[in-house]
Amino acid sequence: MPIRINVVMGGPSAEHDISLLSAMDVLTHLDRKRYGVRAVVVTMDLEFYYCDIDDVVPQTEEFLSPDKYKSFSGPFKPYSSAPVWENCDVAFLAIHGAFGEDGLLQGFLDSNLIPYTGSGVYSSATGMNKIASKILFEQNGIKTPPYYITGNTHPEITWQFLAERFDYPMFVKCPHSGSSRLMTRVDCGAGLGTKITEYVQYSPDVLVEKGIKGSEFAVSVLEMPDGTVAVLPPVKINLVKTNYFSHSAKFGSNGAEKIVPCSIDAVLSEKINALALKCHRILGCRGASTSDIIVDTDNVPYVLEINTLPKMTVDSLLPLSFKATGGTYEELLDILISVACKNPVSP
Repeated sequence: MPIRINVVMGGPSAEHDISLLSAMDVLTHLDRKRYGVRAVVVTMDLEFYYCDIDDVVPQTEEFLSPDKYKSFSGPFKPYSSAPVWENCDVAFLAIHGAFGEDGLLQGFLDSNLIPYTGSGVYSSATGMNKIASKILFEQNGIKTPPYYITGNTHPEITWQFLAERFDYPMFVKCPHSGSSRLMTRVDCGAGLGTKITEYVQYSPDVLVEKGIKGSEFAVSVLEMPDGTVAVLPPVKINLVKTNYFSHSAKFGSNGAEKIVPCSIDAVLSEKINALALKCHRILGCRGASTSDIIVDTDNVPYVLEINTLPKMTVDSLLPLSFKATGGTYEELLDILISVACKNPVSP
């Protein structure tokens, strides 16, 4: 009997559209001989819709507005969504941002005894919070860019205070946002003050980091079905039209080159690989993770952040890195599902 997979996408965050792109590629490449497939759309209002899929994957506009198509059943509220999960063996999480990566959905699935791909509640919540993960990394001897926390909870940390302590550029970030949403590089005091004021509308805490000049890499860690963990080849990020790895650079055309395999000194490669593995283990990640690491001009690596539920478009960092080992996208899906089946209960 085929393994029954619910591919979960959408969600209430600014990453809703990116999630649909991940889900489309997952749905397209799942082996229908091995898996029975159901698409589950979580709307911006936290309502669930589902559609059972054979060979033809719905169009993007159907996922954007499932309420308008008869092929979708719903809406269901989370507390009354039992029909969505009926006979589900594994939930494949192709969902990003709030309710997808922050542990809330993971807790919901745990409470309903539904296995899922990716990390559990603690790892997800900690990894999604850039401040919490930075503190945890520092406590374990991992360098991160120097930073301050400002915003409503730290009004004494003004932009003038920051300008006296850090050179420009600086990076201003909402601590719970992903895909480079609600984060930006600033190069002057006026921009710094403006962005802090803007981001306080979304988060009481705002993270401001000193910019590190250097080369940026993404290093993915993948758990295998036998319980071993593999560090995949690092992806070098070469910026083309932007001065940082912004949302448009990540998901637009020609914004950045993702180079894998990349030319990198063997000693440095070993160092950043070990860092990514350490971050993965410190947070207790499961399935896969991707750590963003910048190496300064003195060859000192700094961990920028960790993604505990990496994006899953075919040209995203984790699939590209896995492909560099000789694996296929379909094999990567099989591994993630197999690991989820062997770890039915979240830590």
